[in-house]
Formats: sequence, C-alpha cells, structure tokens
Amino acid sequence: MSEQQARFITSGSLYGLHWEITKGVDAMPMIEMAQSTDVNTIRDLSIATFAETFASLNTEEDMEQYNERHFSTDELQREIDNPDSTFVVAKVDGVPAGYMKVNVGDAQTEEMLGNRMEVQRLYILRQYKRNGLGTRFMHTAFDMARAQGKSVIWLGVWEHNDAAIAFYKRMGFVQFGSHDFVLGDDRQTDLLMEAAVDRLV
Repeated sequence: MSEQQARFITSGSLYGLHWEITKGVDAMPMIEMAQSTDVNTIRDLSIATFAETFASLNTEEDMEQYNERHFSTDELQREIDNPDSTFVVAKVDGVPAGYMKVNVGDAQTEEMLGNRMEVQRLYILRQYKRNGLGTRFMHTAFDMARAQGKSVIWLGVWEHNDAAIAFYKRMGFVQFGSHDFVLGDDRQTDLLMEAAVDRLV
C-alpha cells in the first residue's frame, strides 16, 4: 500500500473504526482511543512534543511552569477520565508517536455557541511528522464529530506556528477569532479556527 493509501479496520476501540496506515515495510502507524491507564504515555508525549515546538522560543522557567500546570500526572488523569474528552494515541511499530485530544460540552476550553467539538491538542513527535499522521488524526476527529452529530470543529493554534496554521488551512479551517494563551508568565495569542464537519467526508 502506498503512503497516500489508508483503510479502515473494524475495531471496538474508536467509534467502531481505527486507522491502519502502511509506510514501507516496517512502519504501521495505528490510531486508537487512549485508556485511563495510558496517562504516563500521554504525559511523556505532551512534554516531549511541547518542548520540540516551544522550548526554543520560551524561557526554561515558563516551560517548566506550563508542564507542571497542564501536564502533571494528576491533571492529565482528570482530563482522560472526563467523559466529555477523548484522547486518541498514534503508535508506530508499537512506539507512541503522538496524540490528539478532543472536547465536547463543558470540557471545551472556550464557551462556544452551536453544536461544536474542539480539537484541543494535536501533538506529534518531530520524527514522525510529514508522513500523513496529522491528516489521519484530523480525519479521525471529523469522524468522531459526525458520529456525535456535531456540525463544527474548532481549535486554537499559536499565531507564530506557521506550519500548523498552514496545515489546518489545508484541512479547511478558517480563522474566526483569537484568545490569550498563557505560557508560564508570558501571555501569547492563539488564533481560533473552525471548519464545518461536512468539509471532510
């Protein structure tokens, strides 16, 4: 199977479906719903991917404060166990490569009008980027939104993360606002973007 091809496999773990993507002989990224016991995997991925994206542009103190507040084991366990949040993890040859967190209802980080789902985090380790994994995550989010009868997916992305902004635009997202993003003692800006769920079918 080529890099661009993918197929759904029947599974009980993620809305009856999960992705299998074949790249070459020995790389088979799999995306599946995280369990409560996966908290340490989520924590390790959170800290590593966040550092890859933000460490060079922020102070060590601000990074440590953010990790302690948002990526502690206790905080992530509460998030995983929240019925309005869903974590899905990608593994390549059994090794965690990234994860996505989506929220509905009161778990959303902003109060939103309408029938919406939030993609709060889409974190992929640098070594696994540019192989279609982000697209697979996003297709999974749209599938989940459709399964729950949502009409719009929204997200926040750092205003200086040009690569992520370009990716979301390719996926059909457009900016509709902005909000503050606090990293340690530094107040920054996230762009708010949205896409209609029927954008991807």
